[in-house]
Order: sequence, then structure tokens, then C-alpha cells
Amino acid sequence: MGRWVCRLGPALLLALTAVLAIRPDWNEQLFLLGHQSARLLPAVFWRLVSVFGDWKTVIALLFPLAWQQPQRLPALLAGTALAILLALLLKGGFAVPRPPLVLPVGTVQLLDALPGNGSFPSGHAMASALLATAWSAHPKVGRWGAGSLAMVAGLVALSRLAIGVHWPLDVLAGALVGWGVMRLALRHAAPQGWPEEVAQRLLALLSAVLLLAVVFTAVKDWPRHHEEYWLRLVIGTGVALGGLLRFRR
Repeated sequence: MGRWVCRLGPALLLALTAVLAIRPDWNEQLFLLGHQSARLLPAVFWRLVSVFGDWKTVIALLFPLAWQQPQRLPALLAGTALAILLALLLKGGFAVPRPPLVLPVGTVQLLDALPGNGSFPSGHAMASALLATAWSAHPKVGRWGAGSLAMVAGLVALSRLAIGVHWPLDVLAGALVGWGVMRLALRHAAPQGWPEEVAQRLLALLSAVLLLAVVFTAVKDWPRHHEEYWLRLVIGTGVALGGLLRFRR
């Protein structure tokens, strides 16, 4: 399963992306099908799943990989930075309106706040695909592990349709970009890594930065939040404190 995902998954993503780009009516119909079908599960489920496409959470979940494979740190940093930059540029460049702004009133049942930026591509799908690709490169993950990671990334992509903030084309393109960027980074961004002492010092510094970012976000979002607030807080705080304790001097 994992081997099939790694070899044929990106090709399938590319083919579906091309089809939906050519047929915008299919893109809309597929959104309606996914959005309405997702109502079979509670809104809290989709919001919690979507956390694993939130950039701060994804970055936090890359830390344990860097702890185990410090030689991957340059690739993880380069891949994440490039993906975020591409997300910002593509969203601003295409400026695609989100489904609730296009479809008739009452068609979309929003399960969370509507973001104010462009819809294409999905940053959550990009981040979750990047995370799955990075962890799939770990030698202990194996084929089934890679398949499971791909399934989680797929659920994150589906959650963006369920919540009502993205078109299918958005999540397909986002997943494709996230996969491609991390694959390139793993292959070309200092594949031999940095000296161990440099990597450890940098990971300790980044852990402190992550903790500050988690605290700032927690305070900023405190007055209005859903259930996923606590999941983000637990993951971010746990990883940041774990990094500080691991690399303390």
C-alpha cells in the first residue's frame, strides 16, 4: 500500500488536478458532494482532523523527525519555508474566492471561521502532504506507515471541504505542491546534513521559538475558539518543551 501511494499517488493527484482545472463545473459538483456527505460526521471531528494541516502544528510534528534524523534538518527547514512562501504567493496571485462567497446562500454550512485570503491552493492540504512526505522518508516508517500517513493527509484535505472553505481543486493542488516541495528538499537541501553540534543548538533555539509562538497564539485565540484549540496547544507545547529538555545544556 505504501509503495503504491509513493509511486502512483502523485501521478493520480496531478491527473485529477488537471481534470478539475479544465472542468470547473465538476470542481463545484465534487465540492457539493464532499461537503454534504461529510455532514454524516460531527463538525468537531472535521475541525480536529484539520489541525494536522495547520502550519504551526505541522512544524511542531516535524521536530521529532529532526530529533531522530538531525541530518534531515536542512531539508525540513528549506522545504517548509519554500512551501509557506509558495502558499502565500499562489493564494495572492490566483485570488480564487472560497465556496461560501460563490455558491448560493445556504448551500455551504461553515463549520469554522472563513479565512480572508484566497482559496487556491489549500495551505492545510499542502502542509499535511509535506508532513506525510517528510515522515515517510524515515527508514522505520515502512510501506504501511507511509500509506497511513497518506490517509491522514487525505483526511485533512477532505476536512477542508467538510468545513466549507476549499474547493477540491484547492486541496489536490495543495497536496501535490506539498509533496513535490518536500521531495525536492529531501533530495537537494544539504542531504548530508549539518555538523551534529550545529543541528542540536539550532533545534534547541527553534524549540524556544516554537514555545513562544504557541503561547502567543494561545493568548491571541483564547476569547474565541473551538475544540481544536486545545489539541493545537497540547501538541505545540509538548513538542516545544520536549525539544528544550532534550537539548538542554
